[in-house]
Amino acid sequence: MTHVRLNRFAFVALTFLIWASPAFAQQEATAPVEDVPEEQQETPEGEPSEGTEVIEVPPPEPTASESDPSQETDQEAKVESRVPGEQLRPGGDDEMMADHPVDRGDIKFRPGKGVEINSADDKFQLRIRVRVQFLWTILSGEVGPADADEPDEVTNNFRIRRARFIFQGHAFGKHNQYKLEIDPLRADNVVLDYYLDFTKKRDVQVRIGQYKISSNRQRVISSGNLQMVDRSRVNAEFSLDRDIGIDIRSRDFLGKDKMRYVLGITSGTGLNNPQFKDFAMVYLVRFEYLPFGIFRDYSEVDFARTKPRLSIGSTYSFFQNADRARGMVGAPFADGGTADYHFLFVDAIFKARGFSAISEFAYRTGKRQFGDITEDDEGNPIEPTAARNGLGWMLQAGYLLPRTRFEFAARGSMIFGSSKRAPTSLNDSYGGTFSLSYYFARHPFKIQADVSQIWNEQERFGQGETVFRLQLQASI
Repeated sequence: MTHVRLNRFAFVALTFLIWASPAFAQQEATAPVEDVPEEQQETPEGEPSEGTEVIEVPPPEPTASESDPSQETDQEAKVESRVPGEQLRPGGDDEMMADHPVDRGDIKFRPGKGVEINSADDKFQLRIRVRVQFLWTILSGEVGPADADEPDEVTNNFRIRRARFIFQGHAFGKHNQYKLEIDPLRADNVVLDYYLDFTKKRDVQVRIGQYKISSNRQRVISSGNLQMVDRSRVNAEFSLDRDIGIDIRSRDFLGKDKMRYVLGITSGTGLNNPQFKDFAMVYLVRFEYLPFGIFRDYSEVDFARTKPRLSIGSTYSFFQNADRARGMVGAPFADGGTADYHFLFVDAIFKARGFSAISEFAYRTGKRQFGDITEDDEGNPIEPTAARNGLGWMLQAGYLLPRTRFEFAARGSMIFGSSKRAPTSLNDSYGGTFSLSYYFARHPFKIQADVSQIWNEQERFGQGETVFRLQLQASI
C-alpha cells in the first residue's frame, strides 16, 4: 500500500468534517454604552478636583510569586481585543469564545439519562450518567472459549459485570455532538467510546473516533437496554465490535422517517489499538428500512406498548488482513498470519403492545494467509488453523405483561461451521435461554434472571452445560 492511498483517505476524511460542520451563526454585537455628558460626571471619592496637579506613579510590576495566571489571561484577552484586526476575524468569533453562562433553570435529571447541563444560549450541553451491573453466575461446567463472556472452569462467580461512566452532549452548536464512555473495571481497555458526530446535514452526517461498528443490531444496542442478561452467542461469535474509523450516515434518509444508512471505513486494529500494521482496513455498508416509521428500534422491550413497529437491517463488510480468528475480536492466529473475511448480517426487530422480537442472521467466510511462525515459546510445533468460516442465527422474543413490570422472554441460537468450500475452525453449537425480568424503572433500574442450556457439536441435544445468571442494573 502506497502513501498515496493514505493521503487520499486523510483528504476525504478532512473534507467530510469541514463540509458537515455547521457554520457558527453571527451574533449581534453588544450595544455601545452611551457617553455621559461631562457636566453630569461625578468625581469619584478620593480623586483630586480640577486645578490640582497630579503626579502619576505607575504601579509596580508583579513578582513571580504575586502573578495570577488567570489574571494574566484576562489581561491578555483585553489587549488582544484592542489589536486592530476586527475586520479580519469571522463574525461571531469573539462571542463564541467568550463565557457561556449556564442556565440554572435548565439543569435537570432524568433516570437513565443522568444529569443534563445546558448553557443559556443552547450552544453547549453536557450529560453525565453512571451505569453499573452486578452479576451472579452459576455454571454446571466449562462453557465456551477462554475469551468468551464467561470464563472457563468457573462454577460460582459474583462480580461487577460493567461499571460505565458516560459523558456526552454537544459543543459550539447542537450539531456538533460528542460522547466519551469509560469502564474503570477494564484495566487494559478503560476507554470504550470516544467520538464526534457532525449532524448538520440530515442525509450526510459524519462520525469519527472509536465506536461500535454498525455490523449487527444487537451489538449496537447498549448492554443496558437488553431484554436478557446479555447478548446472544451468535453476537459473541460474529460481531465486529469496536474500532477506530470514520463513516457517513443518516438517521432519517430523505426525511421520510423510513430509511437509515451507514457507509464507513475503520482501521481494523480493534479497541484502543491505534497502531497501523499495514494499510488494510475494514469497509462496511449498512441499510435499514422501517416500513411503519421511526421508533426506538435500538432498545429491546416494548415499554411504550406501541402500535406495530418494524425495523429491518442488512450489513455487508469486508475485513482485509484480519489478524484474529473472529476478525476484530478473539485469539490471534497462532502462526502470525491473517485472513481476508467477508461478513453479511441481516436483522430485524418488531414491537407491538408489549410484545417484542428480534432476530439476526450472520455469515462469515474468508481465506487464510498463513504466517511464518512454526513453534510456540516452548518449542512445540504450531498447527496452522483454518479460517473461522460459518453462519449463525438467533431468534428472541418477550412479552411485557399488561399493567405490570414483569416480562418473560426466550431465545434460541444456532452456530454452524461452513466447510463445504474450504476447511473451517468453527464448531457447531446450539443454545436455548429463558428469562424473567422485573423493571423497577424500565431499563435504568431492573433485575433480570435467565437460565441457558448449551450444546456443542459432539453432544447435540444431550446433557450439555447449564448456565444460570442473575443481574441487577442501576443507571443514574
